[in-house]
Amino acid sequence: MNNWSITNAMENRTGNWVYYICTAVAAFANLHFSRHVDNPAEDHMATNDGAYYYYGVTGTFNQAAQLADQSVRKMLVDAWNDYFTV
Repeated sequence: MNNWSITNAMENRTGNWVYYICTAVAAFANLHFSRHVDNPAEDHMATNDGAYYYYGVTGTFNQAAQLADQSVRKMLVDAWNDYFTV
């Protein structure tokens, strides 16, 4: 988690999400990590364009990520694991 910092961005006006970005690892520059305040099962690593998502709690990808190149899925999982590295 040391590589990740809070962005103060909001996806919606509910305040249910906290967003993190990684500035320490160049490979994760186009990703963000979204943590849901009330439901950790919705926490996800995603590309900044919103195309590809990885839900690490359940170990699942959105449909677009399932169909994407393996390197995309690997990057999302690697970023998730990096966030949880202490």
